[in-house]
Amino acid sequence: MHSLYANFVLAEPAFQVTCLAYFAALLAYAASFAAHRLKDVQDRIYLGARLLFTLAWGLNAYTLITDGLAADRPPFKTLAESLVYFCVLFGLIALSGEWLKPVRLRGLLSLLILCGALGWALGKADFELATLPPSLQSAWFLPHATFYFLGYGAFTAAFVVGMLSLLRQGNGAPEPGTFWALALGSAEVDFETLNRQWIRFGFFMLACGLVTGSLWAKCAWGDRWGWDPKETWGLLNWLVYAGVLHMHHVPGLKGPKAVWASLLAWGFVLFVFFGMGLVPASSQSMHRFTERPAPGEGQNLPGVNKQMD
Repeated sequence: MHSLYANFVLAEPAFQVTCLAYFAALLAYAASFAAHRLKDVQDRIYLGARLLFTLAWGLNAYTLITDGLAADRPPFKTLAESLVYFCVLFGLIALSGEWLKPVRLRGLLSLLILCGALGWALGKADFELATLPPSLQSAWFLPHATFYFLGYGAFTAAFVVGMLSLLRQGNGAPEPGTFWALALGSAEVDFETLNRQWIRFGFFMLACGLVTGSLWAKCAWGDRWGWDPKETWGLLNWLVYAGVLHMHHVPGLKGPKAVWASLLAWGFVLFVFFGMGLVPASSQSMHRFTERPAPGEGQNLPGVNKQMD
């Protein structure tokens, strides 16, 4: 906790305000549940929460763009930078849903994930090099990473609505005075269908990521597929979600069973994103681009752009 606070103090003011805005939005969403006896006040708090969410996302996008311009490269080379990029893409998905069809519990869960991702980025405080290695200086870098992060964002959205699908059975408007009337308002939402739709979108994005990755690999290393650990686990991740999609169309497996499978599949996403360093073979991976420099050389926190001497 101390290192998290220290890293927060050292971060750029724009990144600090982004974190605070996301956290304020999270508290406002929670407050909108607490004020259940005063509907008018509750609705105003909820509107304020969505506005705070919008502000936080705008600051998040601003930080990402300015860091990329300052570094003169796509700003998602390190784990911390990647988490900031994930927050921009997943935040856009969650925020769009909140304005198109407000579901305050979905917004609350989405903000918990966003705050957790930014907290992890601050705690990681990894290092970045002044220039990209030759293998990353490719036109394929940006589309390949973007397809993957869009896929991860879609799978995270599927995870959120999947939980809501299991918590609330049925698709009609909730009865007044119940918890779901508070959580969903007057919205009639088929969370199971949303879960399937987001998985389809994420599955397509990962397919695009695999294709662009193979084209990039051909240019960088002369081979479209090298059975690199990151490549292999990325392919397995795609196949896992292919299985989940198949379950959605098989009698006896579709419904809650398929939704449960989608929740477990999201754990696979987390492993591919965070747990690859635990795989022994990952030390030989061509995707381990970030090396820790010597003390005092180019140490950068998320949202901080300092140039190496």
